[in-house]
Amino acid sequence: MKTIATFWKTEEAHLLRLRLNESGIPAFIQDEYITQLHPWRAAAIGGVRVQVPESDLEEAQRILSETELEPAGQSLPLVSGASECCACHTLIPPDQTRCPSCGWSYEDEGEWS
Repeated sequence: MKTIATFWKTEEAHLLRLRLNESGIPAFIQDEYITQLHPWRAAAIGGVRVQVPESDLEEAQRILSETELEPAGQSLPLVSGASECCACHTLIPPDQTRCPSCGWSYEDEGEWS
């Protein structure tokens, strides 16, 4: 099996897997459950991986290049000390407590229960 892409969000990995399966390429997702249980570990393990058999690698890469999905290496830069937003999974810079994308903050505990 060869990894053709990694994603920060499991949903994006599943979208690519479905697209590959539609084209007759068996695709598998690795590290899905650990990133769902502990989202902050996604950066440590490199995200959710989509893998295909080596014999289908060229065709899978062609299909990936035609999608609008952005693999992990392009979509979220790894920032030392950054945390991940619990609401939308955007990285929050280490000097901020509020998500720049959706406004979520771990300081607003009572509002999100």
